[in-house]
Amino acid sequence: QLSSNPPKAVVSTQSTGGDVLWVIWHPLVPILLAGAVDGGVWMWKVPAFETKTIQLSSNPPVDAKFLSTNRHLVVGYQDGTIKIIDLKSGEATVSVDTKQEITCIGVSPDDKLVLTGSPLSAAYLVAIQAGKVISRLTEHPAGYRPMETSPSDSVEHVVFHPSRNLVAVSYTDNKVCLWDTALQRLRHTLPHPDGVVKSCWAGEALHLVTCCLDGVIRVWDVDQNQTIAEVTGHRDQLLDMKISDNLVVTADDSGHVKVFRIS
Repeated sequence: QLSSNPPKAVVSTQSTGGDVLWVIWHPLVPILLAGAVDGGVWMWKVPAFETKTIQLSSNPPVDAKFLSTNRHLVVGYQDGTIKIIDLKSGEATVSVDTKQEITCIGVSPDDKLVLTGSPLSAAYLVAIQAGKVISRLTEHPAGYRPMETSPSDSVEHVVFHPSRNLVAVSYTDNKVCLWDTALQRLRHTLPHPDGVVKSCWAGEALHLVTCCLDGVIRVWDVDQNQTIAEVTGHRDQLLDMKISDNLVVTADDSGHVKVFRIS
């Protein structure tokens, strides 16, 4: 468990665009990026904290991922728009309207596909060069609308496998679905006791690590469709995790951050 006694901010900054929805570091250079509810994408050069703002929409940018070139940022806006932004010019080189509310996005390793999550249990596969939606990935028929009394089945997170035509889609209704992006069909469903907020592939192998609201990290053998390890230690709902080699860093609803080693 990580702690600082007392906690101390090394430096602080803020956007003027309202609440911050996400924060990510540039993979290669010390630049911090954040999305604000007013539609702006903010960039700060660290440690000088020189500021640049990219304002291409008035809709909240709910998620963002880098392309493999690290010069372009894919941003998914709540209204269903995907924009690929050239960070140097601040202009959008591609803009696609999926016409579906976006909750999260993922980008394929070859930069050819974007997958968007929606609040209604569906994920939409977008071909970047064609600039259009090519498939709707869901277990429900077209026109599906949950009953008002039904539990949420929103898509919380999507992640492509680093080398296979496979994407893991995490849902709030207690499951992760593994979709074949080439055949555009469901391969496996991994059941959980509670909603799943994030999934990460553990390297090139078909091992998937899932972060569940029940406070447990699970490691799955996707080929066998079964768990091979469970990591416990949190008493509250898990909100996020990050994998680095054989380390898993987790954060829960009570403000605790913990580091686990998995093999």
